Amino acid sequence: MKKLQAVPRFLVALLLAMTAVLVAATLRGQTADHSPSYPSTLHGGAPCGSCAAPAELSWKTTIAPGSERGERMEISGTIYRADGKTPAGGIVLFVYHTDATGFYNEKDDASRPRLRGWMRTGEDGRYQFSTIKPAPYPHRTTPAHVHAHVYAEAISEHAISDYWFAGDPFINEKAIAKAPEDGPAPAVVPLTKGDDGVVRGIRDITLD
Repeated sequence: MKKLQAVPRFLVALLLAMTAVLVAATLRGQTADHSPSYPSTLHGGAPCGSCAAPAELSWKTTIAPGSERGERMEISGTIYRADGKTPAGGIVLFVYHTDATGFYNEKDDASRPRLRGWMRTGEDGRYQFSTIKPAPYPHRTTPAHVHAHVYAEAISEHAISDYWFAGDPFINEKAIAKAPEDGPAPAVVPLTKGDDGVVRGIRDITLD
């Protein structure tokens, strides 16, 4: 009976490497299957917040650094479930807006806003973001605004009402009548300036 020839070392190494690759691919597939999924229901040139969100999120965030040109602004509130009473925990709020010149970035590409931020609500549903008050688009009569999206593991990312700000000279009957053509009717937020020079507003959100 003939003895079996020894398997060359390079073949053993090759088989081990191929096995490692297959195991890694299997693990990646299992991880992907169990990762949170946020299917988007966005349209047009709106940015996808869930596609670029940081891994760790807090209930509050600072969007514009202190060096950013513009009037400092802080917005806070509570996100409620559809009943309007129960705080909604685990909801991600993604907001973005123009800078003090009315542009999203150097190329004014709204799909890649420079000033943007994310918050994930805790059990109390609270959120807060600190930034600068955006300027309206140049050469247009659209009121200054902050865009907002919400999403969660069981909620597809979708746009909600923009933040408008009371006292904006572009808020009039015509603007209010036209706004629903572009999405949900905006929420007009009153702002109050504190002794520190920061304007603050409160807006509560009720999920659909």
